[in-house]
Amino acid sequence: MSGRGRDGTDTIRIAGLRLPFFIGVFDAERGARQDVVIDVEMNVPAAVRLGGGYVSYAPVVDYAVALSQGSEHIALVETLAERILGKALEDSRVIHARVSVMKADIYPMADGVGITIEGRQGDAAP
Repeated sequence: MSGRGRDGTDTIRIAGLRLPFFIGVFDAERGARQDVVIDVEMNVPAAVRLGGGYVSYAPVVDYAVALSQGSEHIALVETLAERILGKALEDSRVIHARVSVMKADIYPMADGVGITIEGRQGDAAP
């Protein structure tokens, strides 16, 4: 899905990607996967689309899926968000990206807890 921004950009969205991860800092979070919900927005110059091109969301989704299928335990949602942000910014046509990572099952009274991070093309890697 893509939306047109007023500044001549399109926003490519990945919304509600729910994947199981080994994630968390507490002992109780080790050894069992937790559902994580990932949202990504990638801002691309509208000129890409107007010129007949496109930026695919597939590499970001595929990367997140591959991470979730691995056996690595990731301590922090921040670390996962940084990795996905880095993947989103690998395409030089993505000028800005925002990634939200939420652990979905921590509090029954909340949809999730997590972090949102942003980055621009050319920012130093974390």
